Amino acid sequence: MVRGSAIDSVRQGLVLAAVAVLPLLVGCGTPEGNAAAGQGEGGTTVNSTPELVVFVYDRSSSIEDHQLELARQLTNDRIRKLNYGDRIAAHELLQLSLDEPPKRWSETVPQRQWQEQAMSRDSTIRARFLQDAQDYLVVFTDTTGRSEIDGTDILSTMHDVAADLRAAPNRKAVLYVFSDMLQSNRAIDMEGLRKMPPTSWVSQESSKGTLPDLAGLCIVVIGARVDNDASQRVKTFWEEYYEATGAILGERNYTLRPVTLPEHPCN
Repeated sequence: MVRGSAIDSVRQGLVLAAVAVLPLLVGCGTPEGNAAAGQGEGGTTVNSTPELVVFVYDRSSSIEDHQLELARQLTNDRIRKLNYGDRIAAHELLQLSLDEPPKRWSETVPQRQWQEQAMSRDSTIRARFLQDAQDYLVVFTDTTGRSEIDGTDILSTMHDVAADLRAAPNRKAVLYVFSDMLQSNRAIDMEGLRKMPPTSWVSQESSKGTLPDLAGLCIVVIGARVDNDASQRVKTFWEEYYEATGAILGERNYTLRPVTLPEHPCN
């Protein structure tokens, strides 16, 4: 868990960013200024639909240190692309079940003060927020203290992700899952295909209404292999699972170690 002092420190930084006052206009009326401030022709701000961007991290012992370091780099690159009003959420994978207290965090990038005019104070607040978010999310890719992790419960964690969707409706939503996708708890153990679910598992759970509602959520997997028969069986399960939940997992978005994260992976 993250200690209270760390959370308080980050929250204080976010508050300081939100109250910064620098009421100067930036680049008004010039193509260069408009582009830098997210404006269109004539100095009018281009309003895009706010997004929900969710990160899920697997810190189990099956994940190598270099994979967590890559996850941190890719996360930081993606955070820097967040816009005003976008919401960000992060989860560490649950270990065994929903009975565990979740390790998660979420915040919203502050909106512009004036939607139709670019202000330097807005860009300053946004920049500070994004830096604070990057600093905070370091705990989700920490390579130490992982020997105490008892399992990898992706399925249960998806119910917490569904809660993120309900809390931020009417947004385009994307989920980046940093994991080898090897579910490993008491009921299912995909490590070495030791205890794979039966082929009817997804349809049975769907008929019982126990699957989370992830309708419209775009999924990107980072860290999963596809180069052998066992990994292909695991991939097939997750394709069936996410389709049943209403999420979208495209072939190109199930990856091992991409160079960068796609900003709009389901477009």
